[in-house]
Amino acid sequence: MKLHVTFYGGLKQDVGAKTQTLDLDGDSLTVQELGDWLAARYPALGERLPTVAFVVGDEIVDPGYRLRDGDRAALLPPVSGG
Repeated sequence: MKLHVTFYGGLKQDVGAKTQTLDLDGDSLTVQELGDWLAARYPALGERLPTVAFVVGDEIVDPGYRLRDGDRAALLPPVSGG
């Protein structure tokens, strides 16, 4: 299964790239499982994941959302402004 993942803000420094294409085993996995997979490979990213929003297409998705082959996901760090 291939996933295209984009990392925004400081998250791209945590993984060393703005985008990655991941080749993963299986036909699908949940957003939570993707987060666990990323945290195991990028410990600095893993520390931030509890506050990160996962987006698939144009929608923010829940941890139980099931990703499929070819999906495009993005990780968004929290933002603040004034």
